[in-house]
Amino acid sequence: MTARRKTPTSAADPLQALAADAALPVERFVTFRVNQLSTAFERQWSRVMRERAGVSLSQWRILAMLDAGPAVFARLVDAIGIDKSLMSRSTRELEALGLVRITATPEDARSLTLALTADGRRLLARMMPLALRRQQYLLSALTPGERAVFYKAVEKLKDAAERWELDEPRGESGEAGASAR
Repeated sequence: MTARRKTPTSAADPLQALAADAALPVERFVTFRVNQLSTAFERQWSRVMRERAGVSLSQWRILAMLDAGPAVFARLVDAIGIDKSLMSRSTRELEALGLVRITATPEDARSLTLALTADGRRLLARMMPLALRRQQYLLSALTPGERAVFYKAVEKLKDAAERWELDEPRGESGEAGASAR
């Protein structure tokens, strides 16, 4: 007779459940939970950006990053965490809308530099107060201590995800997790 694995309750620590060889439903996976949160945030803000600003979520992120000043295409790709092809398409659309200017980077003619136009700055000035109110609303759901823990936890999870990519050995099939680590 085989031992039956227990499913943890919603209040149980998922890491302890995994250490005890208990079943962990997919909805308790940290990656699943973070994705649910991200999807909820993105779906809502995408709709707002389309309706009120006429830009996509990826375009909004590019505009918001350019608020600090001109930036090189490759640095924006890394900072935003966006696919290069989506970044390229989004920047070309922003250029067509007259919201960004794309020029060759002076130090590297193969690289592109993006900068806000006057229309891009006006759009940001109009939408940023709403973006800040939304951040205030969302963050007010947490206590000051929870906010501090949340930001620290997100950074730790991001670092762990990057380490997993570097450290996890691959088996003959090329699949991550082929060894017990």
